[in-house]
Amino acid sequence: MTHMMNDTIAAIATPPGIGGIAIIRISGPNAWNAVKHIFKSDISNTAPESHHACHGWIMNGKEPVDEVLLTWFEAPNSYTGEEVVEVSGHGGPLICQCILDLLLNHGIRTAEPGEFTKRAFLNGKLDLNQAEAVADLIHAKTEYARRVAAYQLEGRLSERITTIRDTLIRNCSLLELELDFGEEDVEFASRNDLKSGLISIQKSLNELLSTFNRGRVCRDGIRLVIAGRPNVGKSSLLNRLIEKERAIVTDVPGTTRDTIEEMLDIEGVLFVITDTAGLRSESGLVEKEGIRRTYAALNAADMIIWMTDASQPWLPEDENLLLSVRQAQVPCFYTVNKIDLKPHPDISRLTQGIPNQDILKISALTGQGIDTLIQKLKSTALSGDVPHEGETLITRARHAEAVRSALNHVQSAQDSIKKNMSQEFIALDLRGALEALGCITGQTTPDDILNQIFSEFCIGK
Repeated sequence: MTHMMNDTIAAIATPPGIGGIAIIRISGPNAWNAVKHIFKSDISNTAPESHHACHGWIMNGKEPVDEVLLTWFEAPNSYTGEEVVEVSGHGGPLICQCILDLLLNHGIRTAEPGEFTKRAFLNGKLDLNQAEAVADLIHAKTEYARRVAAYQLEGRLSERITTIRDTLIRNCSLLELELDFGEEDVEFASRNDLKSGLISIQKSLNELLSTFNRGRVCRDGIRLVIAGRPNVGKSSLLNRLIEKERAIVTDVPGTTRDTIEEMLDIEGVLFVITDTAGLRSESGLVEKEGIRRTYAALNAADMIIWMTDASQPWLPEDENLLLSVRQAQVPCFYTVNKIDLKPHPDISRLTQGIPNQDILKISALTGQGIDTLIQKLKSTALSGDVPHEGETLITRARHAEAVRSALNHVQSAQDSIKKNMSQEFIALDLRGALEALGCITGQTTPDDILNQIFSEFCIGK
């Protein structure tokens, strides 16, 4: 790790393709010394004032490559905490690659994915949760996701975790001090105060953990599967929801042979909608594979829209699928489509076992009932609540697991106090809670987890 931190790295920090400008970022102890060999301006031999831009040319020997603005950030007042130079040039891929190649010829190596942010973390500019928030902010697909990531980048979750850890550290230190004076039978940590403190910590951790479902929804979205027998209007509903002709719609049963995925932002809530192959008993080889994928999608779903056709008789396929979705243990929306057509008398069988208020009557063709369906999807996804300004949410499964582990250790410590066990048992559990929470902010995170986290970043960030 030390060797890697002594290297100077560079990468194209803007997306590939053609644009107005592109930025090449360089970070490390040799950043300015490498850049000055290819940068020509009135001050090319001395670094410009920190956090100021200067105009000049990138040169390949005596040959001009591009007219650029160069910005210098003196350590430690930079994103990574190191010397950083950013070269802003014209946004052409050939220009960018040429500048990058020139830098590589002067002892700089190409940055790995997420290495700039990893250096910021290792240099104490960000904690691990804030570093993850950088990636979440970049990849945010909805306003809620952007807002939650921005709050985490600001440090609000880190502050809550730090407050809890500080209390644990203080209590743990007092217990360990008692161990040093074990023969004198001195009690530095009042057991009553310790019990009330642990109850308060337990409450805070439970409050954090209770936000995970909404946080996960904001960050990753809801996996919503539309299922039903062939030709009930699943593809028409998908097209209606996303407001474009994404899926082919015909009167021929079995038109959809594979799952089709589209993303939909419903007032800030992301839904990953899957249109599936219709389920029926008689089908060809290709359609059977589509049906297999339908069941796989149902098993992975967070929500299901079960659909039948108001104009057609009730069929065994309706019954079989209805049984499957009832066993899925996820919210299901029972929809009767094509209510713009003359209803079939047999459709009344749907009401058997399903409360009438839970049945949504819609027309994917005319849009009737679609607004009601959309609002039910949103309210169910967020359990009727949306992230409010300043709210701290847990958005990653890794964080939720760490909080659960901390809660288990806190509960174990409370049990030890009730049983009048000696201070070393209580202190051991408090240390376990500290270690679990430290995984969130990075104080106790193993290297393999760190490497995995930063490998998911884009190159240049």
